[in-house]
Amino acid sequence: MSENLGTFHRLGEPGGPGCPVGVLPIALRDAEGRQASGSLLDAGPEATEIELLRTIASRLGIKWGSDSLGWWAVVKIEFPTWAVWRQDDHGNSFLVEANLTKTQAEELQAELEARGHKQTYWAADAA
Repeated sequence: MSENLGTFHRLGEPGGPGCPVGVLPIALRDAEGRQASGSLLDAGPEATEIELLRTIASRLGIKWGSDSLGWWAVVKIEFPTWAVWRQDDHGNSFLVEANLTKTQAEELQAELEARGHKQTYWAADAA
């Protein structure tokens, strides 16, 4: 069955079945360790991962599709586009982490620089 879902998802048109979910309000910690509110979505034992992801995408207003260039998605929110990079002693650049907000990227850069390594770190907007 997962083989068919993979083929449909990859080669077929966007969409397909979602699933009903139970929503439980929860408290969690965000990336900075602060308490935040969230929701636990329970799709039950019969739903597949792709059905749950389709349901979440639909409820967030995400529209997706595919064309000759590949898959694309349109989101209502501003998608985080910042990244943190590292340059080693030989001038090689490496991606440390991507898809961050500007604040998250700057905080990660500061944290890495505070460790006192010789490498250079920088935050950049990839958009």
